[in-house]
Amino acid sequence: MQGTLRQQLLNALHGLTPPVCPDAEMDDTPRLDACADENEYASRVVEVGMQLALRRRMEARRKEIEEALARMDTGVYGVCEECGDDIGPARLFANPTARLCVHCQSDRESDRKNAPYLRCA
Repeated sequence: MQGTLRQQLLNALHGLTPPVCPDAEMDDTPRLDACADENEYASRVVEVGMQLALRRRMEARRKEIEEALARMDTGVYGVCEECGDDIGPARLFANPTARLCVHCQSDRESDRKNAPYLRCA
């Protein structure tokens, strides 16, 4: 089972590529003087924001996969970090980077749902 999951994680890791920007000159800070008008500038700002969000998500996903592979190497893969029980095979096949069993994940999500909202004074 772990061999199949390892291969699935490695495939996912190799499938992560940096976002390709259609505009080779675009960087993380659009300049007003490089745009024809305010509308083009606004479009560039949105595009850069989307590219940055995608890049951050891909970096987070890469980290999750690398951590799952490290857990495999140390022999703790498939063990819930909260309760120490085994994470079910169905859950691992559905989400190979899972750190919690279904029960602990459910408890964590319901805790978030029931947590009081912080309000600014």
